[in-house]
Amino acid sequence: MSDSELIKENERVAHRVFRFYSRKVFLAPNNRHFHELRINAALLLPEKEPLQGAVADFFYGCWFDIPYDVNNLFTRIKDRLYPHIQQGFLDCISKKRYVQRNSMLATRWSVLISPSLNEQNQRLRISSDDAKEIAKDITAELMQARDDKDWGTIEQIENEFFSHCIARHDRLAFSLVWFRLGKSDWQFDERWNNCQQHLDQTVKT
Repeated sequence: MSDSELIKENERVAHRVFRFYSRKVFLAPNNRHFHELRINAALLLPEKEPLQGAVADFFYGCWFDIPYDVNNLFTRIKDRLYPHIQQGFLDCISKKRYVQRNSMLATRWSVLISPSLNEQNQRLRISSDDAKEIAKDITAELMQARDDKDWGTIEQIENEFFSHCIARHDRLAFSLVWFRLGKSDWQFDERWNNCQQHLDQTVKT
């Protein structure tokens, strides 16, 4: 196995572990151990958004621990976060704010909370590098689910992706995934058209 193949395999394993503990966190939101194992898996992934989403869920589910016992954890993760996101979590640690059910700190990877769509200044645009990583990941997951004939997983991944694109104005990831799936005869339904129209309207306004 080449180095690049080994890296990709390690990422696939990390994704599986991340999703396993995402389910655990969803079922036991206050279990700090599950949150920390999920964060450890996110640290092995190249994108920033899984880590940000996992940390946001942790700050929401274990809010009672946050001001007292997270410094070691935060020291490990802070350099993997965007500066304004890092500051948002620091505000929680210093009790200036709490993560709410709808939060600017959430991402499509969050399972306990949702990205905030209410305030224009909270509509955080992501970098093109992250958009490309997300597009690559989503395309691979959808193609694998189609090979497995796992239609329920396809719908779930698509819905998560649409929520991400709308919350973060991620037209680049949407366009890349649309293009790549189109080359593989993907069956695009009305949800895809609705998401595209929403993104187009956002640009015009």
